[in-house]
Amino acid sequence: MKILRSKMLQLLFVAALAGTTGCKKYIDETNLGTATDQLYYVTKQGFEDLARSNYPNLRYIVSMSSLHNLGTDVYTSYATTDVNPLNNYNVSLNSSLVDLDNYWKQLYYTIGGANNTLYWATQVQNIDATTLNARIGEAKALRAYCYYLLVETFGNVPLVLNRTVEVSTSFNRAAESEVYTQIIKDLTESVTGLPATTTDFGRITRGFAQHLLSKVYLTRGYKSYGLGNGDFNQAATLAETLITSGTYGLRPQFSTMFDPTVANFQVNNEVIFSVQYSTNVATNQVYLMGKAQTTAVVGNVQQQFFLWDVQNVATVGRAILYNKPNASHVSVPDPYFFSLFDKQRDSRYLSTVWTGVTAQTAGTLNGKTFAAGDTIIYYPDVAFTPAQKANRKYYVINPDEYRTSPFTGNTRSFPLFKKFRDPNAAFADNGGTRDTYVFRLGETYLLAAEAFLQAGNQAKALQYYNQLRARAAKAGNNPLTGVAYATEMQVTSLTLDDILDERARELAGEEFRWFELKRTGKLISRTLAHNDEARAAGALQAIHLLRPIPQTQIDLNRGAAFPQNPGY
Repeated sequence: MKILRSKMLQLLFVAALAGTTGCKKYIDETNLGTATDQLYYVTKQGFEDLARSNYPNLRYIVSMSSLHNLGTDVYTSYATTDVNPLNNYNVSLNSSLVDLDNYWKQLYYTIGGANNTLYWATQVQNIDATTLNARIGEAKALRAYCYYLLVETFGNVPLVLNRTVEVSTSFNRAAESEVYTQIIKDLTESVTGLPATTTDFGRITRGFAQHLLSKVYLTRGYKSYGLGNGDFNQAATLAETLITSGTYGLRPQFSTMFDPTVANFQVNNEVIFSVQYSTNVATNQVYLMGKAQTTAVVGNVQQQFFLWDVQNVATVGRAILYNKPNASHVSVPDPYFFSLFDKQRDSRYLSTVWTGVTAQTAGTLNGKTFAAGDTIIYYPDVAFTPAQKANRKYYVINPDEYRTSPFTGNTRSFPLFKKFRDPNAAFADNGGTRDTYVFRLGETYLLAAEAFLQAGNQAKALQYYNQLRARAAKAGNNPLTGVAYATEMQVTSLTLDDILDERARELAGEEFRWFELKRTGKLISRTLAHNDEARAAGALQAIHLLRPIPQTQIDLNRGAAFPQNPGY
């Protein structure tokens, strides 16, 4: 993106919440060294550059896999001996945690960029009303998204709605209910101003606002200050309106949205919004608060999530096909995740994971010779007996053995995720060129199902739930029954736990699982039931439904009382 070298800072909590409107670099085509925001952002080109500069801020936010997934029912720590506080909820889950500090800063930095855009929207000249309204809608929807993540993570948070150009050290925490009122206001106004479609794929459109607004009403409906059925009905109506709008549609095959051998697999009418990357590495920088990090991060990291490290397995080694786990984002699927799939009928299992690992080069392993392409490790759907294992040259790892590993000490061995594989990414940290899906219509169906269920309309809930399961089914008929797999995937009754299970299958690695469990009131019960490490630690309790406010923010806020969340 073409962005001015010199920008006015948007300062929130002094430097900690400082926001600029994007990365700082020269515009190649024109020397803007003497330009100022007052001269440039009032022009159509300058304002358009400002609006575009908000989008790269999302790269850092959506990459925080550990924050979004650890300490839940279907994701746990990479090492069985790990004491990661986000997974175990131990005393190290405190206000000094760097991930939480960076999350807070980046979200407010992004809000600062949106506020700056909204200010200059009142000053820009010679821009048509349709374009202007669309950019205002984008900024408000983006601000709403950031506040949704903030309020669900931290509870009461400062509500900053205007451009900030001077240092301020006096902020108060607005009540959750007030923050939700503002989120709903922003999104409702965005729905009016945003276009249904865009030729500039990757921009926020009306569908983003409708989808998020549905989730926001659904989330508020569970809360003591929410409207209960009133919110659930609003959520259901919004989701159903989006589903039936004709703008979006479920892809005929689940796998085609994730298979990089399918042409244009990421650009389709199921995708409501995705964070963009490119095969042009120069455009893929990931910034924290508009600045390069100590170690430069270039490119997506999603292809490194939900893996164990295969590089020490002879004949496999450093394989781009399987990549390597990222040391900073160490959430992995736990055994319960794999148990959720009907592996005989549900196509999503083989679209999500590799059930085997193959030799990348010829060689020997444990005295046995393998050719390139031979199976080295196999994960059967049904456990092999010791005799069956003994008859195989390759390793066989049964479902009850995923918490151990014959290769890497106290870590795990489980079916590696293939869903986010990236043939353009080297066996190294970052470097991915794939987009990251944020919202797609598959989730809208599940929002509709949950909202109708909570509103007491089981029939409508089943309608949308079963439609999604029909798409998920393997093609053809079950040879044992002669009945179509899609028919066998249908259900006749539905519970909230069923929907959470379906979310885990449909949106594996895409949804922010911690938020979904918290919304439905299931974080504590389901995590303690299925996450072995969290259960063994025995620390998870009600105070953990909020994360601690970063201490840096409390310390910098000297002009007003800024209490820490209870229990921290």
